[in-house]
Amino acid sequence: MNTSSPADQDAASSPAQNKQAACLECRRSKVKCTRDANATICRKCQQAGLQCVTPEYHVGRYKGVKNKRTGLEKAIYQVEQAIKRSKDGSTGLALDVEADLRQLISAPQTAPLRRHSTSNVHSSPSHPPLVHPRMNLHPVKENGISPTAHEVSPANMGEKPDELALNNADNPLQLLAMASVLPGQSPSTNMSTSPAGTLAHQTSIESNLADADLQQFFGSLMSNLDNTPELDPIEIGLVTTEEADTLFAFFYERLSHTRWGLDPTLHTSAFVRSRSAFLFTSILAASALFLPKAEALWKRLSHHRNHLVRTVIYNKYRSVEIVLAFMVNIPWMTPAKHWADDETCAYLSAALTLALDLSLNKIVVPSPTIRPAGFLDRIAKADCIDATRALQIDGFPNVDPTSAWGRRLLRTRERVYLALFVLDRGICLARGRPYAVPIGPLVESCDTWHISDIADRWDGSVISAAVLRRDLVGLITGVREFCDGSQGINGGSTAVKFLKDKIDRFFEQWFAVWSRQITQGDGQLPPYVEILASHTKLSTYCNVVNHPTASNDVKQFFRAAGLASAMNVMRAAVQGENRLKSMPNNTVIMVSFAACFALALGATAFGGRTMLAPNARSLIEETTQVLERIGSTPKHRKGLSVLFARHIRRILQSSLLNPADGNPANIIGGSEQAMHQGNPNVDYSSSSNAPVNMPNVSSEPYVFDMTDDQILEAINNASASQELFQLDETMFMDWLDWPNVT
Repeated sequence: MNTSSPADQDAASSPAQNKQAACLECRRSKVKCTRDANATICRKCQQAGLQCVTPEYHVGRYKGVKNKRTGLEKAIYQVEQAIKRSKDGSTGLALDVEADLRQLISAPQTAPLRRHSTSNVHSSPSHPPLVHPRMNLHPVKENGISPTAHEVSPANMGEKPDELALNNADNPLQLLAMASVLPGQSPSTNMSTSPAGTLAHQTSIESNLADADLQQFFGSLMSNLDNTPELDPIEIGLVTTEEADTLFAFFYERLSHTRWGLDPTLHTSAFVRSRSAFLFTSILAASALFLPKAEALWKRLSHHRNHLVRTVIYNKYRSVEIVLAFMVNIPWMTPAKHWADDETCAYLSAALTLALDLSLNKIVVPSPTIRPAGFLDRIAKADCIDATRALQIDGFPNVDPTSAWGRRLLRTRERVYLALFVLDRGICLARGRPYAVPIGPLVESCDTWHISDIADRWDGSVISAAVLRRDLVGLITGVREFCDGSQGINGGSTAVKFLKDKIDRFFEQWFAVWSRQITQGDGQLPPYVEILASHTKLSTYCNVVNHPTASNDVKQFFRAAGLASAMNVMRAAVQGENRLKSMPNNTVIMVSFAACFALALGATAFGGRTMLAPNARSLIEETTQVLERIGSTPKHRKGLSVLFARHIRRILQSSLLNPADGNPANIIGGSEQAMHQGNPNVDYSSSSNAPVNMPNVSSEPYVFDMTDDQILEAINNASASQELFQLDETMFMDWLDWPNVT
């Protein structure tokens, strides 16, 4: 019986009514919410200029709080929440374990509940049905948190915690996977022992089976390795372990400078073999291709490699090593029956698809790489990946991201994507295709990526090429915008001088920054880099040479500068032949395009070659000989450069391009012409490593002695008609087929 008077009750309730709840901002900051009398805004919000939202003051528990459950009901609820939390993590529980938990929750209670048994279940640290040997597949740290549950911490990225942030909002499929994790049935609906409860249990089992398939579909992405014994070239007897080690050593010594992305310290023969049979076989086949006495070995390995390509695609294998395998095969692909059957772009697309699936385009955080100050503060979470999560995806859950091994694995992820970006830009520039690999924050911030204590010897070359390809888009856009905005205003010599200074300054600044990274001991550029830089210049001029808003003076400048760049490309190929023995197909196309560009410009006005100095034609001849020698050494290589060299030579021999009879310096001997006309489809084995015998052409390398001013004068004299130079680089065989001599 309550003897208190109404006055006493009012007095007791008055303090509660006078109390004011803390605002949401103070609750989030966990500070005391203080405010002046009758003030609607607290002091903290007033000083910070924030909106002060104060909920209603409530005494006691809110309706529906979770701690009202007790006994077995509480234990079952905790199991349900554990399942839900595992779904929200980076990986989930094993499907078998999850099925056991769901069956435990939905199992009918055929015996009366006992209070002491429920208390024992609740107090026991482990429950027998929850113990499963496959749980060890997901290691648990000492604090009990699975390493797969880590997310990108906003604090590590220099961002403020945001309680309203939605994880995976940038990825619709991941967001759908999170939303598909439906809560299990309430325990109260399964406690009945009536026939209706049994029927509900049967329905629940069927639902759980369907739910398991659903969860498997929306499971976390993990690497799927192609390392089974039936795929291993050593296990099936194609090569021995000693031969594999020798071929790997040859690859890193002779071929790694043309195929970036690998780390010799990490990608040893044993490591690659344990990770990917496709990459393992691809490296072995690439090395055997350049060994004179390894033709039989190369055939065995190349056939097995082609089988692995189909197997990888059909079985949906995915890993960082498979991305590298597609990239390793691109440089030296054997030509097919038709140029359109080339699989280079198909391999590039496959590598890009796997790279994006594995999040190789994302910045690893915390990042050990040196980046611009404050750069990560401006990067969205969608463009970053946690280091632990990245190692989980790659199949290294037990590796510490801060260890030397972990840092090297994480750095390889970024190196592979940067090398893929460079490869894509080179292929697309050479073939006139639109770019496929996006730039993204990783490429945008790569200027200092090569500075590291675990850097590879070719990392500087990778980054120098990436920066050049990345910034080239802005240069071409700027030139076109200048032409669009200077119609009738800044035409003539003023526009030419401005564009010349703009383009020259771009390449001079690039060389000044990267000269130490890419030059050799004598201060000279490697031939591959020199060809790359000169061809990039040539591509720049080709992209704007026919721009409709450019003045005639500007078009003449682009043509003259393009011809000079084309000559530089061929000159670098001729002078660097000894260091171009493993010339990749992409470089072959660059050199061939430069030769065709020079031929096309020479025929623009007169239909002949009299406008060029005799050494210009001689340089093209020498270039074709270099391409043919490189492509047929060793004899089983059957390189693409052989076909390109013969095609360019046929263009030179055509009646349309033959010079006047009075110019003996440019006459090609009849023996070579008869050889090609009699059998245009000469087998590769007929190619000789020695230069083709031509009576009136010296066997010594030619010295191209035309200066840029002489080229400009020749172009100006030949361009009196101001006709556009029609060069369509959208289909590379279209320009290679110029003129049609078949």
